[in-house]
Amino acid sequence: MSKSRVLKSIVFAALAVSSVAVAATTGTVTLGGTVAANLLIVSTPTGTASALDLTPGQKLVLVSVLTMSTNNEQGFRLTATSGNLTKAGGTSIAFKVTSVDATTTAPVAGDFTVASGTSYTVDSGAQAGSDDQDLYILYTPAALQDPGNYSGSIGLTVTDL
Repeated sequence: MSKSRVLKSIVFAALAVSSVAVAATTGTVTLGGTVAANLLIVSTPTGTASALDLTPGQKLVLVSVLTMSTNNEQGFRLTATSGNLTKAGGTSIAFKVTSVDATTTAPVAGDFTVASGTSYTVDSGAQAGSDDQDLYILYTPAALQDPGNYSGSIGLTVTDL
């Protein structure tokens, strides 16, 4: 075998061995996990919610105590619908809604800033945890309100921010 062939064979063998011997010196590990949302609303209606005073004149009534909580650090939003107390064949009685912190005093009529038929919203603030709110309605039965049973409802939704 010629010297040049031997040298070529040695160089080729050295290259083949050196490419196998090279190893990576860095790497990564992909991590992940999931935190389940923990969002809750509990509505505890008051006794007056289903026995509203429908005599003429403006009424402001506590209708429910709301307990809400989230594990979302941005907090949550409460949405409550307003609307009408209705009776088949009778004139509806519009109502507005608002809420106050359960540890504060009742609202006054001027605190009901969202029109009847529009959703009322309030945010808990930018924090996880729980919040208790008192839910109030404001309504005014007419002087000659049609006799009978009236009914209505308030839809409640709590969403993470």
